[in-house]
Amino acid sequence: MMTVTIDLELADTIAKARDDATHAFTFLKESGTLTASLIFNIAHRVPGRDVLLSVRFPSPWSRDKEVKVTASRFSDHPESVLNEERLAADTLIHAHTPHLAAWSLAHKPFPILYVAAQRHLLAREIPNHLERRIGVLETIRARLDAFPDLAPPPGLLESNGGANFWGKGIVETAQLILLIEESARLQAIAAQIGGAQVYTEGALDLQWQRTGLLEKGRSFTREFAPA
Repeated sequence: MMTVTIDLELADTIAKARDDATHAFTFLKESGTLTASLIFNIAHRVPGRDVLLSVRFPSPWSRDKEVKVTASRFSDHPESVLNEERLAADTLIHAHTPHLAAWSLAHKPFPILYVAAQRHLLAREIPNHLERRIGVLETIRARLDAFPDLAPPPGLLESNGGANFWGKGIVETAQLILLIEESARLQAIAAQIGGAQVYTEGALDLQWQRTGLLEKGRSFTREFAPA
């Protein structure tokens, strides 16, 4: 893997990525979105350049608390899910969150039934990556090819583990993680009183109107993948 020459512009980009990543990690940690092991790793593609930044946070038991940022050539990572243009993503975050991890352990896709999360998302569910011998990129491409009538998912549950999430921007992607995990937590609570129900008539239209996603959201004719 070739090294990347760090110029002033890239140095500023790295500094901003470190700052954004630290901010994202802090609000996810303080909101209880992350599990106690604080697994939270970021890969961020620098727009307009053949550069991929990797941001790693120390484990809670590490004596070294430094946030480490490394730069490599994006072209050296053909396996990265950020190569899939249909996802329109420049940021990949691998994180472990309590309630989504429970869904990954159950080997089930997670249906998004909470409006605070759904208003920002076109996809209605997070699929579960059950065949781990097949990579994330290949798995997502197979799903997109098989179901063009489904909106591209914002993440993929890691069977028996955490999840991979992607989006535009480090902070923005982390915000989606918070909302999706919050949805999973509330849906777990709702299970005790009959379970979360599907959206009432017009609820999705109202939410997507607020974020300008209504027309695009209604362009996908299927909501969930076949069981």
